[in-house]
Amino acid sequence: MACFVESIVAAGVLSAVKRSVLKQEKANENVQKTSHKISWSRKLSWLVNMLLGGAFLLFIEHIWHGEIVAYPPFLTAMSSPEDTQAMIYEILTIGSAQVALITAIWIVMIVCADKMSANLTSKAQMA
Repeated sequence: MACFVESIVAAGVLSAVKRSVLKQEKANENVQKTSHKISWSRKLSWLVNMLLGGAFLLFIEHIWHGEIVAYPPFLTAMSSPEDTQAMIYEILTIGSAQVALITAIWIVMIVCADKMSANLTSKAQMA
């Protein structure tokens, strides 16, 4: 129905957080940088892109199955109060699970990226 909505909202909030982090990183440019360190703003942009990509695919899938239409109310689940309740329940359960899973995958991804970055830094220092 509309489980992709929560991913879109989370991506919007994280985009604002990413902008704030980017401003702080630019303000702290005098801090020593290593050539292989990945910035937090870049890591957050990975998460935003993952959330938006998943939401886009779900949006297309919902159009394919006729759950989203080109005329108001756009979401077919909003045509009756009972369907709207089911839609909100789906957003809160399935949407939350999707955001949590994407975030967990992102955490594993940044841990791996940090380890790879540390290996590159240690190899560069040895040379």
